[in-house]
Amino acid sequence: MNIQTNPNKIELTSAGFPLATEAPIRSNFLPEDRLRALGVALAKGEVKELFGLAPFEFQARIRDSAKKILEVYRSTNAAQAKGETITPAAQWLLDNNYLVEETIFQVKRDLPRRFYRQLPTLKLGDGTVLPRAFVVAWSYVEHSDSSVSATMFKAIVEGFQSVEPMKIGELWALPSLLRFVLIENLRRIAVRVDRTRQMRHIANEVADRVLATDDNADRTRILSHYSAHAQDTTFATQLLYRLRDGSQNAGRALEWLEGELEKTGSDAEEIIISEHQTLSSGNVTTGNIIRGLR
Repeated sequence: MNIQTNPNKIELTSAGFPLATEAPIRSNFLPEDRLRALGVALAKGEVKELFGLAPFEFQARIRDSAKKILEVYRSTNAAQAKGETITPAAQWLLDNNYLVEETIFQVKRDLPRRFYRQLPTLKLGDGTVLPRAFVVAWSYVEHSDSSVSATMFKAIVEGFQSVEPMKIGELWALPSLLRFVLIENLRRIAVRVDRTRQMRHIANEVADRVLATDDNADRTRILSHYSAHAQDTTFATQLLYRLRDGSQNAGRALEWLEGELEKTGSDAEEIIISEHQTLSSGNVTTGNIIRGLR
């Protein structure tokens, strides 16, 4: 059985713009009773789709996740060595790389291709056919913000089994499938962490260039290459931070940035709040994932 996600790889355009990344597996948080009810709904085929899921091949995905997370670990480690500021989410990755590698090894060992393909399946409301145990694990992570609790996980499993009892092999596979989904979520956040670091770096370079020139035409030319970047909350927030010194050059660059934000109905306060919320939620989710893998 193949399940795939469309991996939006970070690629650079001519202006050095890192493309958008996959959203974390995170939906509305459900308490124990509602997780149990969700398990019932899953077993009855009443759930239309899983948040953030599109087809991917299971074993290929875990291998690629291992590669992506390692790439981010190395780039973040190098950035820290250069004295760059890193986020708490990035620090979680640096401090727990050994745990992530061990978990990926366990998932590969415990869920070989043949065994995975033999797991009983179910059909979601959108017609997608997936292993039942995988659906339960993904749904749990989606509605728990990746926080692993034996009581909460038991609730969704018991809810499912009250309608459709699981086979021994499925119950045995559940812990490893849960680890797979946690690693999948960590992969998404790790790629976002790397993209955020790239965006801050680009914003710093732009700020250095516009603050160093007194030529209005030169400043306009520099900024004209970054209209798309201005719509990114990380870039815009970092550029705002760098341009707050009150100089004439900074003031003109701020006018440009505010004008770019207005084109999409946004403003400085809104993007700063949005960036703070994104960073905070990413830090919390990463911490939850790492604690869940222990």
